[in-house]
Amino acid sequence: MSRLQRIVALSTTEAEYIAATEACKEMLWMQRFLGEIGIKQDKYLLYCDSQSAIHLAKNRAFHSKTKHIDLRYYWIRHVLEEEQLSLEKIHTNRNPTNMLTKILPRNKHELCRGMIGLGVT
Repeated sequence: MSRLQRIVALSTTEAEYIAATEACKEMLWMQRFLGEIGIKQDKYLLYCDSQSAIHLAKNRAFHSKTKHIDLRYYWIRHVLEEEQLSLEKIHTNRNPTNMLTKILPRNKHELCRGMIGLGVT
């Protein structure tokens, strides 16, 4: 899903962190839904292209530069500690969702389409 965030982020790290938290909520909902219909997966993996957002999610240490972030978004830390899903880095050049959020040159757009199985016709 691609949509505008409901709040104004004060930094790129905060925007990516909030997006990761929202994606985590959606993934856990999907995990429960699949379980209800009898589909079980061994691993649930969430990709993020922001190393700083990943570090913030995995590190419980106090960060003076991020003290303004609403506490509700720190919920992702609990989910990661409980190992309900994994949060991993994806390089921007390998992230097919860029075609939904950025203006890309034609060749990059076609590469992203190929990554999700919508090859060039």
